[in-house]
Amino acid sequence: MSGPWSPLRIRVFRALWIAGLVSNIGTFMHIAAAGWTMTTLTDSPTLVGLVQTAWGVPGFLLALHAGAFADMIDRRRLIAVTQIVALFIAGALAAMQWTNHLSVNWLLIGTFFESVALTISAPAFMALTPEIVDVDHLPQAIGLDSVSRNIAQSVGPALAGVVIAVLNPGAVFALNAVSFIGIVFVTQRFKSTAKREPRERGVNHAIGEGVKYIVGSPQLRKVALRFTVVLGVTSSLTSVMPVVARKNLEVSASGFGLLSGALGVGSVIAVWILPRMRAVMSAESVVICAACVWSVGTALFANTNQMWIAVAAILICGIGTMAMLNTLISTYMLQLPNWVRGRGSSLAMLMVWLGASSGAFAWGFAASTYGVSTALTVAAGINVALALINRWALPLRAGDGDRTRITSLENSDSSH
Repeated sequence: MSGPWSPLRIRVFRALWIAGLVSNIGTFMHIAAAGWTMTTLTDSPTLVGLVQTAWGVPGFLLALHAGAFADMIDRRRLIAVTQIVALFIAGALAAMQWTNHLSVNWLLIGTFFESVALTISAPAFMALTPEIVDVDHLPQAIGLDSVSRNIAQSVGPALAGVVIAVLNPGAVFALNAVSFIGIVFVTQRFKSTAKREPRERGVNHAIGEGVKYIVGSPQLRKVALRFTVVLGVTSSLTSVMPVVARKNLEVSASGFGLLSGALGVGSVIAVWILPRMRAVMSAESVVICAACVWSVGTALFANTNQMWIAVAAILICGIGTMAMLNTLISTYMLQLPNWVRGRGSSLAMLMVWLGASSGAFAWGFAASTYGVSTALTVAAGINVALALINRWALPLRAGDGDRTRITSLENSDSSH
């Protein structure tokens, strides 16, 4: 049985994971510094909020195009180019801040195009992992990628605060620029032999073909729908957690930070547990078990006013969330032929975004109408019910027809 950290024994994956961790930390440092810098440039809450908008919009607008690029262009080169572009943008923001030329408009423009560069590279990163690791290590590799993001999300803003306090926001932007160098170096040393879509077909044609393939494959379509269903329910926790922290638990920002950190710790624990679960359970059973774990943690969090119980509950939720998503993503990626893997990854990103955004709005409305505790308790029950229903309605196991179709398409990659 492959251990939870076994992909790190693969030299290329280890190097890329370390470089990615450094880059992720730099990215979250950048987001925190951009928000703080905007407060020094304007008193307008609207403009301060636009920093997050500038960062988030490219992910929605360009995801499918980014997936097409990941299948049409050498993924290593695509990643390297986008990281170099992001490096220069971050460096430019640092220089403007140091020379007092950084304005509201330039900060928003720089943040927007930094996000554009990283959005275009995201599907290529996701599609590159199955090229580096084998089938037995792929679930663990996906889990480690999530661990990297969770670590960065916890560490990055804190480091940004320290650097801003000791130096200035420009130093944070400069460190973010430096953080991209490792990825550029590693991707240039890795040699890929995967086939690519002919460029003359055009981006729009590639997008349409990729969407048609995913929608036309019953198994891939089912898993993609489950992304939206799972995120639609589990977003209830993250959307109202600040309200619970402030009103029910009566904690400060540091207490909320502790709760957020517990969610990340739970994700790391799940990566360690999952290989042992997969050795004795089917993927569907793992998802149902994880849904029950998340629901127990959420119900406990919703009905306590003790901080230590809340931290333990959130840690349990982190375990359940990671186990559900990791199993679904692994199942999805394993069934994507290489020639459409970039577009499949980008479509998965969109389905996750759709579920998380719509779910956050719906559960926020429910919490305002019926109360936070009631909304979270209902979400806990719905999550278990949906996991059981989806075992029949949207099963994870591929039928023989799907497996034959996938195998034949993989064997004919050269024709694409």
